[in-house]
Amino acid sequence: MRKLCTCLFYGLCVFTIVFSLFWMALPKLSLPVPDPGSEAPPSSAADLAAQAMPELAAQSYRLCDKGGRVAVYRCGTNGQPDVLVTVTGIYTNLLPENDAVRIKRGVTVYSERELDLLLEDLGD
Repeated sequence: MRKLCTCLFYGLCVFTIVFSLFWMALPKLSLPVPDPGSEAPPSSAADLAAQAMPELAAQSYRLCDKGGRVAVYRCGTNGQPDVLVTVTGIYTNLLPENDAVRIKRGVTVYSERELDLLLEDLGD
């Protein structure tokens, strides 16, 4: 029985080494390079995000700390909080430390669904 366990252990070690060497020998994946003549000017990250999610500028919300409670602001077209939507009954100092720090720094969400899920998660 001891020989069998020893053989299985060494077999597993050999398999791991071979697999690791195979993995390192794989060619790296490269991204396609566009033609230099058709290259467009680089876009900012906000432009790319707006293209990926068209509703980004219209429906983004920012959660912040206001008077010790979580406040929800609707963001304007510039991405900055403009309109106070509501001050929730969720107290920032009662949240777990990581969540409290995130709220004090400000958390941006990009849809009402994401806002509802985050508020539900914070409220539990």
